[in-house]
Amino acid sequence: MKKLIGFGLALCVLLATSSCSKTDLESELAYSEATAGNEKVVIDPVAMENELIDLVNKHRLSINLNALSKSETSYKYAEGHNDYMIAHNKLSHDNFESRAAKIAEETNAVQISENVARYYATAEVTMKSWLESASHKKAVEGDFTHTTLSVQLDKDGRPYYTQIFIKIE
Repeated sequence: MKKLIGFGLALCVLLATSSCSKTDLESELAYSEATAGNEKVVIDPVAMENELIDLVNKHRLSINLNALSKSETSYKYAEGHNDYMIAHNKLSHDNFESRAAKIAEETNAVQISENVARYYATAEVTMKSWLESASHKKAVEGDFTHTTLSVQLDKDGRPYYTQIFIKIE
């Protein structure tokens, strides 16, 4: 009987420590596209940035919104946030208010928003996921004039995305 109880307790501990959160599971499933067939996909972050900004602008134009100009001034904030997320191994909008205040000060922005993502292997899949999420779609389709996007890879080659949307009057 003691062995059965001990086995049951060990099984519960194993299940509790091996399960992952919904976010981790979704992230890993999203990254599975990049590793399908055990082939590692090499992602060019600069090409991905350009392609995703093009997709955002094509989408905006398709629904009669203005295309967004690139904000080079704000790139360092998107890049810094990716560094933060990679260092903490998580998606977040941590410190957004501070980031937004600095961007507003440097660009005279009157409105700022951001989208983040990780592990998506293509610009198309990233864009699709943003459009399927109400809050991300709101940013993509928001009343903005400029954008900046940083794509950076973690030590395993998995991409992290921070796109900042800015309205300058």
